[in-house]
Amino acid sequence: MISEQLLVKRYLGARFGYAEVIPTGIYAIPCDTSKGEAFMKFTCNEHGGGSEGNFSLFWDEDLTISWHNEQRMVEANESGFSFHFRQLMKQI
Repeated sequence: MISEQLLVKRYLGARFGYAEVIPTGIYAIPCDTSKGEAFMKFTCNEHGGGSEGNFSLFWDEDLTISWHNEQRMVEANESGFSFHFRQLMKQI
């Protein structure tokens, strides 16, 4: 769970800047899993943090194809930011 929280912190920091207010919303965070590249859903509440049990995995950036119940069919398109974030994480 700590590694997921660290990944969320890195993603939001790269996207919005560190020490900035994070807008409330749902974010698709690029991550690597045992089955390949996926996206972790993170819901940011009005206090800037998520709740316990807040993480779930999806195959696509639109968070529509569940990683838990569906098999990956084809490579999903991802935004340029997500692509570059993956590249950044490979360097760390």
